[in-house]
Amino acid sequence: MKLAVCLYKYFPFGGLARDFMRIMTICRNRGYKIDVFVMEWQGEIPSGFNVHIIPLRGWTNHCKVASYIEQITPRLQQGQYDLVIGFNKIPNLDLYYAADPCYIDRVKKNKNYVIQRFSRRLQFYAKCEHAVFSSDSSTVTLMISDVQRDLFKRYYATPEERLIMLPPGIDENRKRPDNWCEVRQACRKQFSVKDNEIVLLMVGTGFITKGVDRAIRGLASLPETLRQKTKLFILGDGNAKPYQKIARKLSVYEQVVFFGGRTDVPYFLLGADVLLHPARKDNTGTVILEAIVAGLPVMVTDVCGYAKHVSSADAGLIIPSLFNQHAFGLQLMTMLQADMKNWSDNGLEYSDIEDLYSMPEKVADIIENMASVKCKENYN
Repeated sequence: MKLAVCLYKYFPFGGLARDFMRIMTICRNRGYKIDVFVMEWQGEIPSGFNVHIIPLRGWTNHCKVASYIEQITPRLQQGQYDLVIGFNKIPNLDLYYAADPCYIDRVKKNKNYVIQRFSRRLQFYAKCEHAVFSSDSSTVTLMISDVQRDLFKRYYATPEERLIMLPPGIDENRKRPDNWCEVRQACRKQFSVKDNEIVLLMVGTGFITKGVDRAIRGLASLPETLRQKTKLFILGDGNAKPYQKIARKLSVYEQVVFFGGRTDVPYFLLGADVLLHPARKDNTGTVILEAIVAGLPVMVTDVCGYAKHVSSADAGLIIPSLFNQHAFGLQLMTMLQADMKNWSDNGLEYSDIEDLYSMPEKVADIIENMASVKCKENYN
């Protein structure tokens, strides 16, 4: 079986990149030939992945994407692929993995939409989304958010049979190990965290979207005795300087630590006391489930797709989407003063009874089935 995979950019710390790698590694292990077309690739290229880095033209992001699509289109048509898979929205896909939210819904909520709708950028990305979801398209979409599924159906009248819901796909190495106490102590010792201190953990690329500013202000708003013994650890790629400036202004600079992108997230999940995820938007929020299965209590905004699992598991607190910084600070104080063991135990119990892990295998099965059907149709 020969697969073409389209992905704008690969960098090892992003949630989409991790999903791509886990899914395609299973396909590779099944013996499929895999051609990956990217604009940029960071990190090592695994064996069995034939990566094509497309040279781009244009200055703006949407012009670069347009150049990428223009160049790969003939290669996809001439490559005799059994299936063309996209991890971003481009025309002429057989299968699309919907990690990104509904673009047209987001831009229509912008107060400047009446003017912006005439911009080339908006029209370009709207056209790409239409090519995937319109009723006259044949692209099948793998959905990881039921909220987003309903939005796509609303805007594009996408037939139900072309929208396949997936279970979560948390890597089982995120589950709390038997020696978690030793790992926790090692982590806290390495980063000079005292026994009576509290570690708030944030994980994610895109500091604005993930609400790093909200977290820093929340830390600064805590009562002095509680604030002095609380640290905020932030993992992920991004420009830390604007947020360090906020922390300095609010006198919590020494308590806020930026670690950059890390591959040892499970280590921090075991060493921390609370996962803080006050995101402005997040299609799913993989780290939310990673925290739950590690036994780490979670505080998350209700706009995140996986916030529903926090409620179902009773594994933490939900921040209302009509965000109020003062209310958030009070809610954070309440959480840190509570007995968090109950939330931890609830999350661990939930992780044993819910299917939170099977997504990559199910996607690989769907790829195999679709490719087989397409092959038979072409043969006939």
